Amino acid sequence: MFLPTFVVSLGFLLYASAEGILFAFFLYWSFIIANGAYYHLKCKGRSAKKPVSEYPMISVIIPVKNEEKTLPSSIDSIIKNDYPSDKMEIIIVEDGSVDKTYDVAKNYERLYPGLVKVYKLESNDKGKAGALNFGAKMATSGILVFVDADTRIGQDYLKRAASKFLAGNRVLVGLTAVKNRKRNWLSFMVSLESDLTNYIIRGSEKLGLPSPVVGYSLVIDKSILEKVGGFRKSLTEDVELWARLVMSKVKIGSFEGVVYIEPPATIIDFFKQRLRWYKGYIDTLDAYFNVPREKRTFHMIMYLSMPLFGALSTLLSIGFSLLKSLYLLYSIAGFTLDYVGVAIIILIYLKYFYRENLDSLKVKYSMFGYMYLVLMSLSTIVALFSKVLGIEIKWHRKPR
Repeated sequence: MFLPTFVVSLGFLLYASAEGILFAFFLYWSFIIANGAYYHLKCKGRSAKKPVSEYPMISVIIPVKNEEKTLPSSIDSIIKNDYPSDKMEIIIVEDGSVDKTYDVAKNYERLYPGLVKVYKLESNDKGKAGALNFGAKMATSGILVFVDADTRIGQDYLKRAASKFLAGNRVLVGLTAVKNRKRNWLSFMVSLESDLTNYIIRGSEKLGLPSPVVGYSLVIDKSILEKVGGFRKSLTEDVELWARLVMSKVKIGSFEGVVYIEPPATIIDFFKQRLRWYKGYIDTLDAYFNVPREKRTFHMIMYLSMPLFGALSTLLSIGFSLLKSLYLLYSIAGFTLDYVGVAIIILIYLKYFYRENLDSLKVKYSMFGYMYLVLMSLSTIVALFSKVLGIEIKWHRKPR
């Protein structure tokens, strides 16, 4: 009897310790998210201020590979933006596509000479980081805007970026929205997660902390990018760049321009995408965790650790129920409360925070909230094991 009692007691002790650490972690991010949510809603719908001086020249850089279906809508959103066409250039860097991406890009170059410029990456420095660096090198402007080929920018995105840049902000991150929010429950959950990301971006800035960088919506001074060494090969080159910007004490802010993304359509594609993302976070954390204390910051470590803490939270929730598995009905009740509890939180958020009508589809999709958290946690665990075992994770491009 002693051994089982000891094991159970030890289990509860470890659980309580982990919960204490998680509580501090969630308290930290809750404060940032609350600030960001307040400021985000306060600024929602506000029109962009016209820059006090002449519109600056902007270079929009799009790295592409096998994007023949999505590239046109991305380029069109830039061309049709509320920004003078003679004050911008669109640089497309093609990186070894096997479809008609290069032909699609060249067709736009013929239709819009001087505005659209297409380059084929021939150097040994291939990969997305190489394409991004090459695009930055070819840019004639000191203001670089990086977007992805499967995204669309909002109508006033460039105007908002230029306005904030001219106000003295040299590294900026835009906000995210999901194109097809109601396509399925997965898209619905990604849209809610994007809201949280937006709140973290805005909240970090308002509290004087560096806003996280997202690679499909990044505005940066060319000289700063060159100073920190450009992009480096990584599964998440944007996160890796952000860490170096933070360690270089570069101020990173945000602006109200919106980029519309298209999330993975299936569970398999979502899992593969998050596996790459979280492995990139873990790689970056491992690379910079032991740098001199004066360079790394608490905020940087907390951000890079987010996937790990998220996985720990979900595992504790499941593990605590299994620990009580001798009481089967109690264990089932625990799982049910977790499952329904997440759904209720989502519905309260939609109803009272976002002021949305709760139709049957939203109620249905909200019931998948707990499953979404488990999926994220599972991909983090696999990413962690791949790191420990030295298993390579490759880029996965979602089907179009």
